[in-house]
Amino acid sequence: MEITVRKNDLVRELHLVQGIVERKNSIPILSNVLAEARGGELRVSATDLDVSLRCGCPAQVASEGAITLAAKKLYEIARSLPDSDVRVRVLPDSWASIECERVSFKVAGLPREDFPALPEGKASRGVEIPGDVLRDLIARTSFAITAEDARYYLAGALMVLDGEGAALVATDGHRLAYAHRRTPLKIGEPLRVLVPRKAVSELGRLLEMGGSATFQQVDNHLVFAVGGRTLASKMIEGQFPAFEKVIAVTGDKQVSVERERLATAIRRVSLLSSERSRAVRLGLASGRLDLSASSPDLGEARESLPLDYGGADVEIGFNAQYLLDFLAAAASEAVNLELKDSESQGILRPQPGGELDYRYVVMPMRL
Repeated sequence: MEITVRKNDLVRELHLVQGIVERKNSIPILSNVLAEARGGELRVSATDLDVSLRCGCPAQVASEGAITLAAKKLYEIARSLPDSDVRVRVLPDSWASIECERVSFKVAGLPREDFPALPEGKASRGVEIPGDVLRDLIARTSFAITAEDARYYLAGALMVLDGEGAALVATDGHRLAYAHRRTPLKIGEPLRVLVPRKAVSELGRLLEMGGSATFQQVDNHLVFAVGGRTLASKMIEGQFPAFEKVIAVTGDKQVSVERERLATAIRRVSLLSSERSRAVRLGLASGRLDLSASSPDLGEARESLPLDYGGADVEIGFNAQYLLDFLAAAASEAVNLELKDSESQGILRPQPGGELDYRYVVMPMRL
């Protein structure tokens, strides 16, 4: 294999696969990327056996071939090179030379035959989803995916596709984020699939570069094609909680609050919340919303926001970070807060408008 490729193209594709590669792995080949030269393209692939990503960029191919090289080290080398064309040659015994102007490296690799086979999408099949729609849904729900791998059926987002639009739902058992965008999709039967947390994260990164996404199910894999790149992930086998009843709940005490003002107040009072619980107390009373937090070791903080509210008083505790996550994602001037009592979940929504239906449900904390 011998190719010449632009340095910036090489760095961009190597950067995209860094999130796939496992740094600490008992299988050495999984710390490598597969570099393949064919036609007029350099293809770069990485996998951790659960999630894989195949990227590509234009290249002058003098001779076709393939080799696997250490992903992190190859990326560091590429970034360090001058802004010029890079020449890569495969040498005997799975070594490779990398040359750029007066700089040269000789690096050890592993044979292409050791690299696992990657799932492929099927031509002319799949559901096309506008990139801005899917990117929007990921931004508003992915933070609620559980970080506990033991709860495997929650370690991802539920993607729901039908002819009317697309939705993502994520929960960690303490909160639930639901986002739906109305957009016509060319799809027969509605689809419901669980997309693993890592795949959701990497898909979001790909969508930031623009372009639409094409989704299809291939055996037990989910395959997304975005801008000429292919992300594949094993499906999560499990039953996602019945979220429809959760998002249908409403509170009888409803107020509208300026989003940034509320976020600032929560950040301020939570400075003296318990580091373990991160709890803040919200108190609705006539004409105001009181926020407070306290810790035996630190002290207490209080702040009051004026509101147009004349209903019954209620006090409830929430995890401050859970509220801040929603307020950062809501992207509206004001948010609606719905409460019932101190033991029932709170519901937050951005001001209604547009094609987005966004709801966030948070379980209360005992204070």
